[in-house]
Amino acid sequence: MPPLHDLRRNATLTFAAPPLALWADQQYRSLPRLDPFSPNTPLPSLSIIIPARDEQANLLRLLPRLQRLSYPGELEIIVADDGSSDLTAQVARAYGAKVLRIACLPTGWYGKPHGCHAAAQLALGDWLLIIDADTDIDPYGPARAVAHAERCGLDALTVFLRQQCGSAVDQLALAAAHAGLFATIQPTKNLLNGQFMMFRRSTYFDSGGFAAVRQHMFEDLAFGHHLASLGYEVRAFDGEDIGSVRMYDDTRSLWRGMGRLGTETFRWTRWRSFPTVILVTALMSPLVTLIGVVLGQLDRRWLPATWLAATAAGLPWLQRFGNPVLAPAIPFGALFVQLAAVWGLVNKLLGRGLLWKGRRV
Repeated sequence: MPPLHDLRRNATLTFAAPPLALWADQQYRSLPRLDPFSPNTPLPSLSIIIPARDEQANLLRLLPRLQRLSYPGELEIIVADDGSSDLTAQVARAYGAKVLRIACLPTGWYGKPHGCHAAAQLALGDWLLIIDADTDIDPYGPARAVAHAERCGLDALTVFLRQQCGSAVDQLALAAAHAGLFATIQPTKNLLNGQFMMFRRSTYFDSGGFAAVRQHMFEDLAFGHHLASLGYEVRAFDGEDIGSVRMYDDTRSLWRGMGRLGTETFRWTRWRSFPTVILVTALMSPLVTLIGVVLGQLDRRWLPATWLAATAAGLPWLQRFGNPVLAPAIPFGALFVQLAAVWGLVNKLLGRGLLWKGRRV
């Protein structure tokens, strides 16, 4: 049975959740939004690149939306088909996209950065916009991004899209994960979000492109740091008003995604991930308090106090993810994130890797 002082220490940790979650929320709110766009302003040419591996269903939703884009300049859409076993290529061609078929993955590369890099070499646009197949983009979204980047003289730009969730488990886990992420990262520095990242053509190729970070699973984090190290101007924005993304189709893919996120975020933040660990653990702590109360090791008054603290911490994030009523259940989302992250780290340390998109990574 755990010592009484350990249970009390764990229960007390919960009270760190509200200030840390508030800090994370302020970090997210500090992201500026893209400027409004005048449709009469001509813009440089744009290539939209969509890395795709077995993305038939998502492309059936995304490509019709991209056909309705309002972009006052030359525009092309390229789908990098990374060895799909479904009808990804056929769907892309049916909607008028250029298709780059990638038969095999070269040694030393991860799939997404390789597909993006190969497509970039085929692209003709002055700007290269890379979006995931599970996104939904507003008709004026790409034009606003290019216009803003041109006006501000940026070399690269990224946005955080509105999150779509399919279940309560999605909402709870993603709310806890995003709160933890923004408790650590500085969103205005060196940050790229792989769901929507855009580069000047010259910036991309002069910096070496994704070939420079080919060995990294999270190419967006790696490439953001790489560009910043070379002195390029990289900016992140709140893009909830220009599009949305549904990251995971089911609980299994959510589990694997949280495992990857835990492994790679720690790789890039190291000791700076301490606030993330503290916040996610604090959000989960009411469950440990519950065990202590059931075992008779803690006064039952600890339970409503810790649960209220975790609920208050999770509320702004569950509001952002569409269902604030779930805030009292945030400890279960934090537990999911922690277990998945530990599972990912253990598999990485044991050399087994993680299964993602049919590949061991």
